[in-house]
Amino acid sequence: MKNFWVWLGLIAFVGTYTACSGVRFSKQVDVKQFGNACQQQSDSKVFCEGTEFVSGGKVDVLIVNDNSASMSFEQARLADRFNKFINLLDGKSMDYRIAVTTTDISSSTNLPRAINQNGALQDGNLIAFPFGGKYVTQKDGDLNQRTAWFNTVIKRKETLDCEAFIVDWVNSGKSLESTEYTSQYVDKCPPTDERGIYAANTVLQKNPDSFIRPEADLAIVFLADEDVRSQLYHYNYPGYELSEMDKAATLVSNIKTLFPGKAFGVHAIIVKDASCLSQQNAQTQGIVNGSYGWEYHNAVQQAKTAMNAMGFPADVTSKMVSGDICAGDYTAQLNQIFDNINGQVKDSITLGCENPTELVVTLSTSDASITHSVVGTTLKFNKKLPVGTSVSYRYSCPI
Repeated sequence: MKNFWVWLGLIAFVGTYTACSGVRFSKQVDVKQFGNACQQQSDSKVFCEGTEFVSGGKVDVLIVNDNSASMSFEQARLADRFNKFINLLDGKSMDYRIAVTTTDISSSTNLPRAINQNGALQDGNLIAFPFGGKYVTQKDGDLNQRTAWFNTVIKRKETLDCEAFIVDWVNSGKSLESTEYTSQYVDKCPPTDERGIYAANTVLQKNPDSFIRPEADLAIVFLADEDVRSQLYHYNYPGYELSEMDKAATLVSNIKTLFPGKAFGVHAIIVKDASCLSQQNAQTQGIVNGSYGWEYHNAVQQAKTAMNAMGFPADVTSKMVSGDICAGDYTAQLNQIFDNINGQVKDSITLGCENPTELVVTLSTSDASITHSVVGTTLKFNKKLPVGTSVSYRYSCPI
């Protein structure tokens, strides 16, 4: 009887071992070299499959805010709509940074002083948010907090103070031609010499607080009711020529040189037509005038050309915006700006081998124009995949 139980136990052990040992091939390989989602299928190939979900990409957003007199209306409009486009970015799971600088550049006639926080608002410096950081991210507070912080930064106290000073001066009946007015204007107002492209170029060169990440897309948004240097360069006004740092071409060149291969967009909310120009000229009792945003518009156009030359499709570059600063609601313009970011998320997946066979790729998007190809070990798509796209793939690798 004892021998019977010994033999029965041996048979059970052998049966269990055989059942658990799996399929064995005469040629064994380390499948981990092909990726975690791969397994050996035969002596001649490994089978791999996987699914990737396209969440939001990374984007750094620089807003160049004209903080001169007459801009309080436009700053308020942007602030009022900020929560909508932040909510849009949050909904796309975007990893974003948003920073603000001003159009104020120091010079021999525009030295650091109290009105520009002794230089803190000049020369491409990023304005500190109330929580202390120089840019706001999706991890900073909740939507209401981020909105409140942005409102504090975009609605400039120096702009409001300057406008109040001008209105009070006019209402008092004092002369605008007096040396007293000129002297007090310097103390109470930001400069009339707005140089937004210069400021943006300085941010690119200094990259304060490491705001611009090498791996992130970049969006630059100009908000200005006057052109660079109030368009006086166009009329050869002495001392107001465009320096290289004021030019749209320099902005695009700096982005390409300092951040090679980076996807970027340039957008401008500016004066575009005669009706808007008339509205701007009527503000602050008609004392501070606007001008067409020619050089800012030029920056948008040159950015489009550069991105097209880099191989980005027209449906991405066409969304760069020259918007209307006189629009009552900036929501549509902001949505178009951030729809552009939506199209710059993911365009490739790394495979476990070169020249895979039996490749099948399935996308959840309904965009039938998206195609794929294999270059080396990279599965490439002809355009950036929209956020929310699910990519399922399977293929075999020869051993």
